Amino acid sequence: MRLPAVLSLVVLLAPAVGRSELVPCRRPADAARIAAALARIRRSVDPCGESPQVVALLDRLERSARVRYEICTDTDAARNVFEHAARLDEPGRIVWNPDLRSELERGCDGDASRPALRDPTASLLHEIAHAVHDSEGLNAGAFEGEAVRIENVYRRAAGLCQRTRYGDEVLRLASCDAGTCRCPGLMPASSAAAGVDAADSAQ
Repeated sequence: MRLPAVLSLVVLLAPAVGRSELVPCRRPADAARIAAALARIRRSVDPCGESPQVVALLDRLERSARVRYEICTDTDAARNVFEHAARLDEPGRIVWNPDLRSELERGCDGDASRPALRDPTASLLHEIAHAVHDSEGLNAGAFEGEAVRIENVYRRAAGLCQRTRYGDEVLRLASCDAGTCRCPGLMPASSAAAGVDAADSAQ
């Protein structure tokens, strides 16, 4: 459900002045669902022990000197998107569909016929990863493999299928010594080297 007015309640990851922060959109946004998703991300526990990397990612955003990043909810959006700010005095924007659970790829936990689906909270984390890279002056689109890797940490904590590709690009999985726990260290086969020309990144 969309709220009729821009919410004044804000969820800040960084209360200090002059640091990056995540805030609900200036247009109508569901602040309660945003806050709940951020809380799930913070308290997630990866059985492979990589949850501190998720917290560290959020902390990197707090430490950045760049401006705000808005989280805008849009239940009609077919994809979740990070939008780079066109001007320094404008915030970057994450457009997030908290209801989007469409198919990402075919194949899940070794079953080629089972689809791996989007998870709204995991998708939000993916876009936050882009915001972090953008806040550090990087081209967020060149780090899709890293965004998927950090997304997979949350997906693992939530008992969800791991992503093995971004669009048509197959991602290389690194081995792990965690027994039965699947710990993919995802690296893109080509994006890391070639990058992505588009300023905006969609997941």
